[in-house]
Amino acid sequence: MQSAHPNRSHRGEVVVQDVLGATRDELTRVGYRALRIEDVATRANVNRTTIYRRWPSKVDLVRATLQWMFAEIPDIEPDTGSFRGDLLVVAREMLTFMLSPNGQVMIRMVMAEGAEPELRAIMEDLRREKDALLRQMFARAKARGEIREELRQELLLSMLVGGVHHRIFALCVDPVVIDIEEHVDLLLSGALVRPR
Repeated sequence: MQSAHPNRSHRGEVVVQDVLGATRDELTRVGYRALRIEDVATRANVNRTTIYRRWPSKVDLVRATLQWMFAEIPDIEPDTGSFRGDLLVVAREMLTFMLSPNGQVMIRMVMAEGAEPELRAIMEDLRREKDALLRQMFARAKARGEIREELRQELLLSMLVGGVHHRIFALCVDPVVIDIEEHVDLLLSGALVRPR
């Protein structure tokens, strides 16, 4: 059945996109701590009440915005037949996100204000959602006998992302010359099952 107000839901979607985009821009400008709903409303050209109806608090608004930004990373559940192949798929997607505008905003904000308890809690929730998608990848690799049973998913992924991040943002290495395969293979030399 066709809606009596066909443009209302579309208008609602536009408002959501405008507010989330404005929140991202304000996070870029002032960071999490100094973010004000009033400034987001002005930037999005909406009333504050419009924001508060959907997102009752700043935490709710920032959580929705970061989820929207994080959605740029596809839900990856690679199954290439090898742990190395799967890890290469994940690493390339992570590098693409790091270099995207949304990834840049998120990295700058976390580096500057990552110790803020509310922001840390939001980021932990987002990380857990993405990590959950990768559990099967690790489970398959363990079942195939490719990686050690005690290998921790969180530690390996942190080392992979941290290594690439450090080279780009601390050492100013041009991302074009970063060899993802080299990073993955170096990690795997410590993760692969060792001969008895």
